[in-house]
Amino acid sequence: MSLKYEVKTSNKLGRYLVAAKDLRAGERILSDQPFVLGPNSDTSLVCFNCYLPLISKFLVCKNCGLAPICPGDGCPEHSAKWHNQHECDFFRNLKLNKGTSPMTMVQNVGSLLVLRALLKQNNNPLEWKIFLELESHLDRRRESSVWEYYDNTVKFIQSLGLLENGQNQDLVQQICAAIDVNSFEVRGPPIPAIGCAEVLRGVYLQAALLAHDCVANTHMSINDNNVLVCHASTDIKKGEPIYYNYTDPLKGTVVRQQHLMIGKYFQCTCSRCSDITEMDTFMSSAICPSCKTGYMSKAGESWICRSCKKESEHSVIGHKVQCCSDKLEVINKKDEKELEEYIKYVSLVLAPNHYLLLDAKQRLAGVLRDIINREPRPTKKVMRRKIELCKELLPVLETLSPGICRIKAITLYELHATIVQLAKKLFDAREITASVFVDELLSAEIHLKLALEMLVIEPGNSPEGELCAKALEEYRALKLTIAKVLDSIHAEGKVYEITEISEQVTLHPEID
Repeated sequence: MSLKYEVKTSNKLGRYLVAAKDLRAGERILSDQPFVLGPNSDTSLVCFNCYLPLISKFLVCKNCGLAPICPGDGCPEHSAKWHNQHECDFFRNLKLNKGTSPMTMVQNVGSLLVLRALLKQNNNPLEWKIFLELESHLDRRRESSVWEYYDNTVKFIQSLGLLENGQNQDLVQQICAAIDVNSFEVRGPPIPAIGCAEVLRGVYLQAALLAHDCVANTHMSINDNNVLVCHASTDIKKGEPIYYNYTDPLKGTVVRQQHLMIGKYFQCTCSRCSDITEMDTFMSSAICPSCKTGYMSKAGESWICRSCKKESEHSVIGHKVQCCSDKLEVINKKDEKELEEYIKYVSLVLAPNHYLLLDAKQRLAGVLRDIINREPRPTKKVMRRKIELCKELLPVLETLSPGICRIKAITLYELHATIVQLAKKLFDAREITASVFVDELLSAEIHLKLALEMLVIEPGNSPEGELCAKALEEYRALKLTIAKVLDSIHAEGKVYEITEISEQVTLHPEID
């Protein structure tokens, strides 16, 4: 297989990846094993071998006598094993020569990822060298609270005798920084029958070189073997940068910039961040109090209406937006009535696609989904409202996350499911004809096929992969239902013409 990317260097992006050939949407660009993977710095206790949460009790590794591991029958059979022989030998020497106790390891589980990265310098010097070349922004962290936060990790590493041959505490701080700046969130193994799991962090040396853009052209997934797979989410021309979005696309520019500055130490200047309308989505805009129809966007220290060009001080509009944000923080986000009241209230102040409104609408759609699935006879009103919410979210996602997008795929699936449920309810009650019923089912089929086209590249045993398997079964059932209704129409001597709309989307297998 020919290499899909090459590494370039620039003053703005540092080292970054560009397409070495034309890439199609859905094409796999790279797959990457973790250089190091482990718990967060503020984690609760996890098994050092498989990263399962250790809730009430644990054993210690019988070989080294230090590493906390799963009690009873031990780690699940098919889980990854991270407490390797090299580490076990190191821990055994610590216990024999320094008298280190298991409780020392328990108390410093938040430093385990840093420790395992440092141990790589001896057992994998090539990858260790590449890791040290990753961006760390060490100088910007030096006098900050983050530097002090990792002081305990430095002391822990020093106590193990790992900083020798002229090495100093800056090396530990550099490791901490490289992990903070370059790691990806990884779903840890869930406790059987309970489901709770720790969120882990993994450093992937190839993927760490992906440049950021708030409108990305890649889709990232991490499978149960902790392998990161990067696909093109849109077509990418040869020589174009390969971008990944480090932020939440459904947050406004100010929130995204804060996230990038705090966690990644840079200010984004992408086309979306440079546009006060956020690509005409107005995700951070408010309704103009002067003309009542235009949207005001923040430009510098003032707000400007796109329609009437009136300006307003930040202290006025900014205060209104902040009130909307504060209110969202305190409402019960699992209560249908409270969410509806919030949406009604802030819709008088915020642009329709403001990220606070979209947040509330997403949450409301989830609440309505649970009601529909829970109630034996959900009302038509509830189903219509859920359909409306999904349709409001999709155009924004299409603009800000074009092509393959996990949130978009789930929204399309939810939209299809509710259209089918509502159409069946109306048809059974004889409120719509068989022809209208087929129209609705064909509409749902389009949404489902689009969702499948995106979900098909997800890891099979991830939640999205499981949704893909479920969606495939529902697709087959939907095709059978459409065929049966058409047969009944034809049996009555009527004719139904299938429009081309149901054939507009075709499924493509993953391109390797």
